[in-house]
Amino acid sequence: MSTIDWSELPLDVLGYLTSFLPLPDYHRFGAVCKNWIIVVRERHHGPAQQLPWLVLGEDSSTGKRVFFNLAENKHYYMDIPELHEHFVCGSSFGWLFGVDIHMNIRMVEPFSRKSYNLPPLDFSPAILNDPDHNWEVLKAISDHDLCERSDFTVMVVGYSHKVAFWRSGDPTWTIPYKSYGAINDVVFFNGKFYAVGYVCSDQIFVVDVGLGPDAELISLDHQVPMLPNTYKYLAEFKGELLVLQRQKESGRASGRASRRVNDEWPCPHMETTNIVVHKLDLDLEEKSCSECEHLDNHALFVGNNSAVIIDPDRVPGCNKNATYFTHTPPDISRCCGNDLGIYDMVQKRLARYYSPEALFSSESSFTYLVVFPTWLASN
Repeated sequence: MSTIDWSELPLDVLGYLTSFLPLPDYHRFGAVCKNWIIVVRERHHGPAQQLPWLVLGEDSSTGKRVFFNLAENKHYYMDIPELHEHFVCGSSFGWLFGVDIHMNIRMVEPFSRKSYNLPPLDFSPAILNDPDHNWEVLKAISDHDLCERSDFTVMVVGYSHKVAFWRSGDPTWTIPYKSYGAINDVVFFNGKFYAVGYVCSDQIFVVDVGLGPDAELISLDHQVPMLPNTYKYLAEFKGELLVLQRQKESGRASGRASRRVNDEWPCPHMETTNIVVHKLDLDLEEKSCSECEHLDNHALFVGNNSAVIIDPDRVPGCNKNATYFTHTPPDISRCCGNDLGIYDMVQKRLARYYSPEALFSSESSFTYLVVFPTWLASN
């Protein structure tokens, strides 16, 4: 009876098999032999859809980047020198964006270790070389996967609540000259970048971010009702553009989290209490919007990543009609670094997916970068 040499299976067959593997097994698959690592690196078939991973900080004793797998409730430690001493400021299509204290931005595919260097970003020269402000970039996303096409655009939101973009081949970043107020978030939707923010305490704006030499922000003139004390997000959902408002109120921080963070940033603790979602009707002349009561049994993952939509019927362990959120750098002085949760839009209730004690326990050797988690979805 002849035996099968699994290492000699055709590459297309091996690639098809990888499409059924969750992310950890997908990369374990690549460690088996030379042919199998070729399949993983070429990525003709990505891993099976699964819950996004949470990207945390670096382990101070090893320098390894820490990831948290929600599906397994388990931490992974990965040596990624390309991201050493970088603040992870976003993710798109399986790529992470890292920025160092000199405002150099790098895109890294963490499992293949592919990387792409972008020009330095100059939002505010006064803060350069200051290690406390390398999170001057709050969010970074791209419009396409670098593995699929070489012409792509990156859009970032700065701590100054401005946006800037870089297109492949450009020598520098471009900052649109017209400003509407404080921008919170950006999204790539139907071939365009859109941004959301607020002008004052009761006015939300959504703008089309025009690209090109005369870049400007073009208002969509939608009247979205604004809640107090909210952080705003944009997301694409089934061909629609959604505006999310994550509302925060005063709460009581845990003792250790308060000590670890508030020694430097003394401020009342704030925590998420509510998330409200509106759908923008872009095709109608009256520029209307409507509130969403549910997510059609899907889940939405928001933060400084490109928003991710998951179908819980295909991904075990994912909650339906739920928004999984992380806190963002502007929150840190108010949320004490532990405002991470799941909001059920139907039941109107909150739950935790990651323990704050894991962020701030005395045994933890994570660096301060852990307090800015980022969602990473497999691509």
